Amino acid sequence: MKKIYGLLILSAVLYGSISTVAKPFLSNINPILLSSIIYLIIGISITIVSSIIKNTSKFSWNSFKLIFLTAFFGAVVAPILYFSGLKLTDASLVSILINAEFLFTILFAITLLRENPGRYGYFGILCIFAGLIVLNLKEDNLASNFFQNNDLIGSLLILGSAIFWALDNNISKVILQKEVPIVSLIQLKSLIGGITSFVIVIILNISFTINISNIPSILFLSLGGFAGSLFLFLKGIKEVGATKSVMIFSTSTLFGIIFAIIFLNEQIEIYRFVFSVMLMITGIMLITKDNG
Repeated sequence: MKKIYGLLILSAVLYGSISTVAKPFLSNINPILLSSIIYLIIGISITIVSSIIKNTSKFSWNSFKLIFLTAFFGAVVAPILYFSGLKLTDASLVSILINAEFLFTILFAITLLRENPGRYGYFGILCIFAGLIVLNLKEDNLASNFFQNNDLIGSLLILGSAIFWALDNNISKVILQKEVPIVSLIQLKSLIGGITSFVIVIILNISFTINISNIPSILFLSLGGFAGSLFLFLKGIKEVGATKSVMIFSTSTLFGIIFAIIFLNEQIEIYRFVFSVMLMITGIMLITKDNG
């Protein structure tokens, strides 16, 4: 096995660990504050490293406007929705729902960027959509309980985060086509997102309380779960292509469920979850079949 395949599996493990690592301390850390801290850590860390190695880049005002937009979608709105949803529902459920990001990314690419997913792609989209429906088929998810059911509200928040991260993905693709370095994009997006969320924390007078024991987990979330997994994933795309990278990265769902069961003792309806995961992974394979 090539080394890069091992790194892609590691990226899936890191990304799959996010919900399990973040879930326990969301009870005492506000989701907006957590999002701000995570992205500030990423942005500041990259800035320090770039200063040491003297790695600077220049880009146009139009590119910066797009970077600001993608930062607002992907480093402010999306993570706040994600952590708010995670606070209300199980980490194992979140690990599957976040796969909708891939579905929405393709849909936005078709509608906004006029991309064609190919003949297999449309069937893949249907498979992912069916997987999301199967995942949320519960007797207690009736209309009368729509706003009282925390799992359902949490699921809707996670799907909302997937939509904004999908917009982020498509805008980022446009930015990278303008020859903006990946590291610079991640750096600016993280700094803008972290600072913006911190301003929201101040405006809303959110309590800035962090348990010292949570600091190692927050550092892991920032540099491992978010920045680390993204770096390894992009490296995989560069070396073995998008198709293989996405297929391997999609296993993050399985790792997320495993971590939630082992470390959080969460109970899941195993057959429904397995069927849902199989539908989503099949959909991802079909979508990437024509887009390698």
